[in-house]
Amino acid sequence: MRDTPHLVIYPTAVTKIFDLHQRYKTELMVYKLNIPHVPQMLSHGEACGIEGDAWYITIQRIKGKPYLDEETFNATRLGAALADFHGASLNKGKCLCHIDNQPKNILVSGSDFFFVDFSDSIMDFPETDITHLLLFWAEEVAYLDFIGIAGCFLNSYQQRISLDPKRWRKALKQSITRFDERRLRYNKKAPARDSGKNRNWLEAVV
Repeated sequence: MRDTPHLVIYPTAVTKIFDLHQRYKTELMVYKLNIPHVPQMLSHGEACGIEGDAWYITIQRIKGKPYLDEETFNATRLGAALADFHGASLNKGKCLCHIDNQPKNILVSGSDFFFVDFSDSIMDFPETDITHLLLFWAEEVAYLDFIGIAGCFLNSYQQRISLDPKRWRKALKQSITRFDERRLRYNKKAPARDSGKNRNWLEAVV
């Protein structure tokens, strides 16, 4: 049994096949919400797999690429897109958080951003999602460039949704632990020289 879904890619659609029913249910819930910056769901259901029961979701194929593969990307627009995504489900301070927001799960297509792969998504405070997202930049970008793009992102986001400083610091601590554990598990390359400075800036910025 596979822990990760199997993908079948067509010219205009992508079908994800799940062996784990819980992951299927989590993603299905997201697509049923019809949230901005999420591919449109075309069909879903149960199917018999070779190795047993399986479930599928077919979604619109976004012809884009991971946003960090771009030489430059518009951090202001990404902040607005994530605020739209969070705001669509925001209730009593919590919202749908992507959680697995690694670069390959945020696609840029033209001037728009799309979020994909929601099998780890949970309802939580937006600070949880944002701190984890910005740690990817902190590992890759020199300090002055980092505070420039992260500042544009946060200003754009907070024009739409306010962030709580106390929750921010707590979420950042938890995100750093989760982020570093994943990097160690997958043997990622060494962080940027300014990683520590970038993380310190994140702690104080909200």
